[in-house]
Amino acid sequence: MSGPIQSDPDLFGLRKCIGWTVNDIRVELAEKRVVDEAIKRLHYSGSVVWASSVHCLVFASGQMVGAIQLGPAMNPASGGSIVTGSSVDSWLELNRMAFTPDRPANCGTQALSAVCRMVRHVKPSVEWIQSFADERCQKFGAVYQAASFLYCGAHVSTFYELDGEWFHKSAWDRPLVDKRGWGCGPKLERFNREKHRAIARTFRQFRYIRCLTDRARKNLALPVLSYPKSIVGAHG
Repeated sequence: MSGPIQSDPDLFGLRKCIGWTVNDIRVELAEKRVVDEAIKRLHYSGSVVWASSVHCLVFASGQMVGAIQLGPAMNPASGGSIVTGSSVDSWLELNRMAFTPDRPANCGTQALSAVCRMVRHVKPSVEWIQSFADERCQKFGAVYQAASFLYCGAHVSTFYELDGEWFHKSAWDRPLVDKRGWGCGPKLERFNREKHRAIARTFRQFRYIRCLTDRARKNLALPVLSYPKSIVGAHG
């Protein structure tokens, strides 16, 4: 069974989408603090992206088995170079996705499918979603491939390692409050204090795109490439 999960009717008898079900996997919107706690517990980084704006818990057989967060990319204005005509409100980046070790088979694929369908209902201005698989984590995007994301190539990016934590290269020059007026968050604040000790390393990031509308697919400005099947054989 697949389809939307709706809220109880309000005073006017109206319901709104609060989640989505795909087969036996249910994804529901939740408070940021609740999803933050789940991500910190389950994600390999132990951290969250403070600017995330869509917060979801994943359930299987009534048990919480994962969490997913989406939000703006580090440079939301860059969307037009990926999908022509995009505005800052027409796309999201998948910031964090993590699951319990005992999750059912194919849980990640079904949860991604549910999230993409739900986003079109709760944020109708969003036409596409971007995510990356990181070579530094020995990942090349198998879960995105199974969820029918488009693979649009890889690029080499610099990360900084500081006391076991990883920071994207953009953290090096980002001021405590950047030009968009965003606060830096506690992780970036900590990096700014101690970045003189950070060690720079380069890895590939594999870019995946999920078009939620025909218009986004038609205006995709990047080439769609064959899926990489291993880290060694990935596109550069």
